[in-house]
Amino acid sequence: MFRTIGNTWQITKLSWKVLQLDRELIFFPIMGTLGAIIVGVIAAGVFAGTGTFDRLGSGETEFNIVDLIITLVAYFGALYMVIFCNAALIAAARERLEGGDPNVMSGIRAVRGMWLAILGWTIITGTVGLILQALQSMARENSHGVMRIVAIILVALLQTAWAYITFFVIPILVVERVGPFRAIRRSGSLLRQTWGEQLTASFSFFLIYLLAMLIVAIPVVVLIFIWPVGAIIVGVILGGIALASVAAMEGIFKAALYEWVSEGKGSEWFDQRTLSNAYALRD
Repeated sequence: MFRTIGNTWQITKLSWKVLQLDRELIFFPIMGTLGAIIVGVIAAGVFAGTGTFDRLGSGETEFNIVDLIITLVAYFGALYMVIFCNAALIAAARERLEGGDPNVMSGIRAVRGMWLAILGWTIITGTVGLILQALQSMARENSHGVMRIVAIILVALLQTAWAYITFFVIPILVVERVGPFRAIRRSGSLLRQTWGEQLTASFSFFLIYLLAMLIVAIPVVVLIFIWPVGAIIVGVILGGIALASVAAMEGIFKAALYEWVSEGKGSEWFDQRTLSNAYALRD
């Protein structure tokens, strides 16, 4: 596992260096978010056209079958956009790690033939996500006292376990070109070697996300007393760039970690010595 948080910080700095070479990588998280928003806007337009908003506004709270189908299509469609762009990010990051010079189009070209595998993974992880959300709602609404706390913790553990088991699914889909079920099994088999790295990296990137948001909050707080509308605009722009940058760094890190644990390969930036010092993988 990572021997110290400092080792994770070293890998984070290396991810930042790679990102500086290919700053266009931040466009992948941005495109994924924008794609999901576009799908949501289209779904809202369909809801307006079918009278769903009118029925909900009149006090009718139950969805009919058409509403349910539209909602599910929008949900999986938005999730597909995010996953597709994440896969393109991994492909572009891997191209850089192997000595290439990636760009947005090269990342997209690398995964555009994978639409069926990405769709399969979208359906699987989206369905699991819905089930876990339903379990979480049941735990909150149908239990009380200590049992409620226990139920919420158990569901949270299931969510965490699923996240760790599927940590490498997208890199495996991109590199090994297998189906989603085989990718899940393969990712799960790598968990035994990398659970420590995953745990420490997740915590470290969580801290980096918080740090990025704190940095963005400084000008926003200053502007809010001078120009409230400007504060919102600056917050959205800077926040989007900050989150996209950290997400791109996380994708670079995941690509490098996958190559190391699956193939024992380093690169010009994530060299063998650095990775050996940072990782202590179990047999």
